[in-house]
Amino acid sequence: MLEAGQIILGVYALLLILGGIMGKLKAGSTVSFIAGGLSGLAALLALRTSQNDPAQGFLIGGTLAVLLAGVFLSRLIRTRKVMPAGIVLVLSAVVAISLFVLREKLVTPM
Repeated sequence: MLEAGQIILGVYALLLILGGIMGKLKAGSTVSFIAGGLSGLAALLALRTSQNDPAQGFLIGGTLAVLLAGVFLSRLIRTRKVMPAGIVLVLSAVVAISLFVLREKLVTPM
């Protein structure tokens, strides 16, 4: 359970960073490059935090994913383009739900 959450955070961080790089390469967007890099670093911070305090790390990662889902929902509504807004929206929603469910299992005694 703990490892699954950490794997989710690691993959999410990697995808965010790669998404920022792709935004720069494909569209020439420096904003995407910076935002993807900072978001990826925040996810890596959540991963690092989860190694010492899993509940806190998953809370940070889940909150980041919710915030990014909101940003990309707004972009999807505005642009109506599935790529990248719809993809990142779905990815972020899945990550947020997964991390919050795993966190709940950690903090709730069985």
